Amino acid sequence: MKLEALSLRRTSLLLGTALLTGIAGFAGGASALTLQEAVGLIISTNPEVGVTIKDRRAIDYELRQARALYYPQIDVRLDAGIDFSENETTDTGNARTNQGEHDHGRWLYGRRDAQVTLQQRIFDGFETDSEVERQKQRIASAGQRIQDQGQVSALDGTQVYLDVLRHTERVANAEENVKAHEETLRLVQRRAELGGGNVADVRQAEARLATARTNLNEIQGDLRDARASFQRVIGVEAQDLEAVTLDNSMVAATEEESVARGLTTNPKVLLAQADVKVSEAEIEKEAAPLYPRLDLEVIGNNNRHNNGREDTTYSATFLLVARYNLYRGGADLARVREFKWRKAEAQEQLRVQERAVAEDVRLSWSARDTQRNRIQTLTDQVEANQNTRDVYAQQFDIGQRSLLDLLDATNELFLSKNDLITANYEEIFANYRILASQGQLVQAMGVAFPTEATPGEAEFETKVPGEGSGG
Repeated sequence: MKLEALSLRRTSLLLGTALLTGIAGFAGGASALTLQEAVGLIISTNPEVGVTIKDRRAIDYELRQARALYYPQIDVRLDAGIDFSENETTDTGNARTNQGEHDHGRWLYGRRDAQVTLQQRIFDGFETDSEVERQKQRIASAGQRIQDQGQVSALDGTQVYLDVLRHTERVANAEENVKAHEETLRLVQRRAELGGGNVADVRQAEARLATARTNLNEIQGDLRDARASFQRVIGVEAQDLEAVTLDNSMVAATEEESVARGLTTNPKVLLAQADVKVSEAEIEKEAAPLYPRLDLEVIGNNNRHNNGREDTTYSATFLLVARYNLYRGGADLARVREFKWRKAEAQEQLRVQERAVAEDVRLSWSARDTQRNRIQTLTDQVEANQNTRDVYAQQFDIGQRSLLDLLDATNELFLSKNDLITANYEEIFANYRILASQGQLVQAMGVAFPTEATPGEAEFETKVPGEGSGG
């Protein structure tokens, strides 16, 4: 992948700082970590992505629960105990059991009952069909949510990756600035020792050197912070990072084309569309009580010592059972209307996401254009400051420039280089941000999403967390 061509002047200025401080080491070794590899680690190990993956897997089992409604339900009931009965049978005399008439009931021990019930839905007002469709759309939404979190986390990872590189270059620039001030201080001290300078110049040079070292310490702190963020997001230490390149062919040619891509490929929009379909299925599901329900029920019984009789009875029933609620205070119709408003709410959320994505795309383009303009200006500024500093150093040697002029020129060169480094990396990040807002950052890295990110049904291993290996 190739980053958009830089001018020779800009390239030489950036590489000058990098090569002097060993930044080139980032590009070489076999163990170097690339941005593509870092994004791959994020997708496979970042817990924020993992949360959405686990949610998707749970919803898959909710779909299985919905499909279970198509199958018969079989229940078994067993009981055993003591039976007491007082009825016409038990109040009749029985010489065998020494039971006289009107002995006020009879106790029998060893009562045992068994019952098997099979219930099969024949028609449920399309409740099962609607529930299955609802769970399918929830799977689609969950798959897009994984992709959305992947894009967000990948962009975070890209930022921390670039931040480490950026602050490393800033440290190099600050170290170069410290060396320049140390050389100036040595020069002023030699002059003072030879009688050509004064103590005030030495003190002034020492003060500027202290300021340069303070700047170095602060930038080194920024680098340590960036490394900590890198480890949090990517999960490994920031060591041996490769330089970053970008295939700009993935970025749309125009801002409006980029917006159009975002509205069709950004997972934020796609998951909002799936949520609308979820709400449509919910309306159908909640309308099921408005229809009659028809079930097939098969019941088999085995009873021993029941109702005071010392015998075993068997019975079986085969029934078509129709159920239809005639009145529930209007609750069913009210619930259907509730979910129609839920659908309207989901449609508004879709429009919110579409506007947010379009805004993010445009802001990303604006950021890139701004940084490109800054880079050109800062490149000219760095070149001018470098020339000024070189000339001032020569003039200071022959006494045509004051020490203050040289120190100011050195500081201006340091600041302009620092600004150029920052602008360069912000432009690179803006390109990646455009890809993320289009919903294509992970794809542009050549990183594959996990199977769970598929916005449809997929096959997974059956092992569940917390269950044994045979689960």
